[in-house]
Order: sequence, then C-alpha cells, then structure tokens
Amino acid sequence: MSLILRRSLIFITLLAGGLVLYSLWYGIKADRYEETAIPYIDSVMPALTSWQPERLIPVLSPQAKAEFANEKVRAAYRSLGRLGQFQAMEKPRFIASLADSSEQLGDVELVDYEVEVRFDSGPALLKIRLVADGHSYHVRRFGFHSEIFAAGSSGAVRE
Repeated sequence: MSLILRRSLIFITLLAGGLVLYSLWYGIKADRYEETAIPYIDSVMPALTSWQPERLIPVLSPQAKAEFANEKVRAAYRSLGRLGQFQAMEKPRFIASLADSSEQLGDVELVDYEVEVRFDSGPALLKIRLVADGHSYHVRRFGFHSEIFAAGSSGAVRE
C-alpha cells in the first residue's frame, strides 16, 4: 500500500471518529436539557407571545430585565405583535450551551434553542437563549424571525 493511500486512510478514519465523538457529545448535551429546558420554554410561551411587557418581565434574567427597562426595547417588543396571536409550536431544538457568569446569578449555563412557531400571520422561527443558574431558567434573549418582518427590520429583541 502506498504511503499516500495509507496516510489518507488514517486521516479519513480520524475524521470519521471525530465526527462520531462530536455527535455523541452533542447528543449528551441536548439530552441533559431535554427534561427541564423544553418544559420551561413551553411554560413561558404565553408570556413571550403576549406582546405585553408586564407579562414578559417576570420570566427575564436580571440582565435582560435591565435592558427591558429601556422604552425603545419595550416598543420593539410590542411591535412583534404584528405576528398576531400565538397558535402552536413545534418541539424546541437544542442548538448549543456554554458556561458563563452573571453578577446577579453567579456561574450560569447559557442554553440556546430554536423553535418553529405558528402565529395568525404565518410561521416564524424563535431563537431563544436561556440562563440556567442551577435552580431555574430565565430568558436572556430571544428573537422572532418571520417573513412578515422582511419588508422592515428583523424581529429580534436582545436582552
């Protein structure tokens, strides 16, 4: 067997092994949040899609609450009401998680999910970042992406 062929086979084997290990690691991380984060997202959807800041604020992280004190951020959130009334959602899909720290909450885990959501105006994609402090979750940031916003600005609301 030639040297180039042998090295190529070793490279392909290492690459395939790396992909398998990454897939296993990703699946383990996703399963870790399956029983807690998905029910939390289900429970906050009514507040998140109410388009009423006073209903949303209790589910926000301390950092997001501070940002939400800005009237421009509140107005941007209320403008998401163009999506209409919430109808249904698909099962949230785990995207990623990473360790972080917060002045108010200490060491936390940031957990990202995507959720396909249906409103009166049609489908939208919700991207949501949760803060897990070991005891509970809080919404740190979220954004709705929909064709209804294509003519205007994005439907994202940050922290």
